[in-house]
Amino acid sequence: MSESKNYMQQSELLAKQYENNRQHYFELDEFIAISDYYMLNSNYKNALAVNSVAETFYPSSFELKIIKADLYIRSNELGKAGKIIKTIEYNSDTIPDVYVLKGEICIKRNQYESAEKLFDKAIKLSDDKDFTIEIICDFLMLTNQMQLAKKYLELAHDTILDFNADLMYRLAKCYEYESEYHKTLAVYEKMIENDPFDENIWNELGYIYMLLSDYENAIKAFDFRLAVNTSDATETLINKAECISMLGRYDEAINIYGKILKAEKENTDAMFGIAKCYERKEIYGKAEKIYLDIVSLNSNYKDAYSSLANIYSAKSEFEMAEQFMHKALNDNEIIPAFFIQMCKIQLQQDKIEEAKQTIKQVIYTDSCKHDYHAWLLYAEIVAIEDIEEAISVLETKYNEDFYSVGEVCYHLAYYNFIIDSIPQCVIYIERAIELNPDMMKTFFEICPEVMLNEQIMSVYRSFKTKR
Repeated sequence: MSESKNYMQQSELLAKQYENNRQHYFELDEFIAISDYYMLNSNYKNALAVNSVAETFYPSSFELKIIKADLYIRSNELGKAGKIIKTIEYNSDTIPDVYVLKGEICIKRNQYESAEKLFDKAIKLSDDKDFTIEIICDFLMLTNQMQLAKKYLELAHDTILDFNADLMYRLAKCYEYESEYHKTLAVYEKMIENDPFDENIWNELGYIYMLLSDYENAIKAFDFRLAVNTSDATETLINKAECISMLGRYDEAINIYGKILKAEKENTDAMFGIAKCYERKEIYGKAEKIYLDIVSLNSNYKDAYSSLANIYSAKSEFEMAEQFMHKALNDNEIIPAFFIQMCKIQLQQDKIEEAKQTIKQVIYTDSCKHDYHAWLLYAEIVAIEDIEEAISVLETKYNEDFYSVGEVCYHLAYYNFIIDSIPQCVIYIERAIELNPDMMKTFFEICPEVMLNEQIMSVYRSFKTKR
């Protein structure tokens, strides 16, 4: 990871040197580094321009041709890429690269099976399999083909003996994208064992613990990051303070945010953290004032609008809450949590159809495919009019081996109990208890009538006896 970071820093310095003096002579590797810098910032136009200049100095470089074809593919100029590939595809040194490029074109054309066969050939023929897998997976992750990227990264993880931090980092990112957080943790922990002074991985580890609501371990990870390097640590401090706040230690968190504000007077993230502490303490007046100060400094700070909506919801002023949520949703960016929040506000006003339309805007997006909160809420809205349809919605997620399937099972049990489908209710109760026994108490609180059903209670008593 540190080598990759150093390379990007050097690439950025070379790019600035190139921009300041384009007449300067660069070595081939330097031209490629400059092109990489622009490419990784999705500035394909500049990357292609640098590549063209490099070709005037190094006209026989196959590497420049491969890079140029790749840039054309990323720019969706597939015809131009194809012409370049034809000029190099019979050169023995470029055969693995040609298969990679052809596979990329197939991905762009949604020909996934063909792409996979081409990538497999590229890896088989490559003398540097790590590097080939890396460039394939970079492209797949860029085009949101996470499942296929994960396949190759897991293959590398299982079969390549040398420790490769760059490939492992990409694998962790794929797991994170798929909400497989425990697998993400396992990869990062192995990386930390190999390099305990990698500040970036300590940061990533802390963030994943946050996603799992394991705030104590998140704080430890952030503390290790700070112990390795105290510079450029504002983001780490803010995340650490948020964990402390989530544990109810509000004054301690406010103290950390305050120190950040002494150095950066208008750091809106630190201001937001303080406001969130006051909101959690139900000191709504102070929280509201700070949130309003934040949006006066940055009118696009959507989390502040969302938090203002929370405050007005807490005060049962739902129309005002809805107005602030409209501001949070006022662009084309899809943030599922905001749509879910708006949906709940609409439900509190009995705007059932509006709530259904709101959540349907995000429920089938990639961002929500593992979000059980969203799917359970959607099923709840559907159940208002049609419980059997709600069951069908959740059964679809259950059959997908859905993340947090335990919660889905409890809701399926509940809906089946309501329609008096006791055998199905029992099936889901058995599965739910197996996956998440701690939720059974909550289930009884929501649906106390099940305690009068001998079949269901027999399942529960049997589980308690085994335990």
